[in-house]
Amino acid sequence: MLKPESSRSIRRAIAISIVIAVLTGALYLLLYHGPARLITHSKNTTEELGRNVFRALDEFAHLRPKVTVSGRTIIEASVDIAELSTVEKNFEQTHTVETTWLGSTKRLNIKGRFTAKAGFDLRQSITIDLAEDGKVIRVSLPPARIHSVEQTSVEILEDENGYWNKITKEQRQEALNALMVDARKSVEESSILIDAQRSFEKQITDIIRQQMPHDGKIIIESLK
Repeated sequence: MLKPESSRSIRRAIAISIVIAVLTGALYLLLYHGPARLITHSKNTTEELGRNVFRALDEFAHLRPKVTVSGRTIIEASVDIAELSTVEKNFEQTHTVETTWLGSTKRLNIKGRFTAKAGFDLRQSITIDLAEDGKVIRVSLPPARIHSVEQTSVEILEDENGYWNKITKEQRQEALNALMVDARKSVEESSILIDAQRSFEKQITDIIRQQMPHDGKIIIESLK
């Protein structure tokens, strides 16, 4: 028969073994299964965020960018519309032709009204890349470009012939062509591309911000 002291020692040893086994199992789950589940949960949550951003941009303007998570593609880009205009500018442009021949001067002064549009070629890649934790979203956009410069009306301000120096039909057409060239140059030298870029970046940022955590960060990059 075992002595009481020996019986207590055996029970104590069994209890200690059980405690060690439980702690070992808990430590294993914590070190291996716990992080794996956290990583899987984080991955699924980030991918769902990426899909939400994609859907929001599609609803905004049929934008269907490529969406990646740390470079891993979850949605491929597709093109529904070829271009998106984000800025429209109305302006006036004048052009004057004046020549003198043998003391006879002719002068033609015309004014045109134009509408210019600038925005983005959606056939170029737009990419949304999310960090693994979803707290940083990097957006790569193509550069803004001028889509069109259209003449909406033209007005003759001066049309004066000289005594023997007349304005010809060909010269009038040349003046109209030159007016269009001047208008295009004025648009190119204006801030319309900067305005288009800023407008689009703000719209994109506002849409993505609605899908992200409050402490998330959005980085906009313009491709060259």
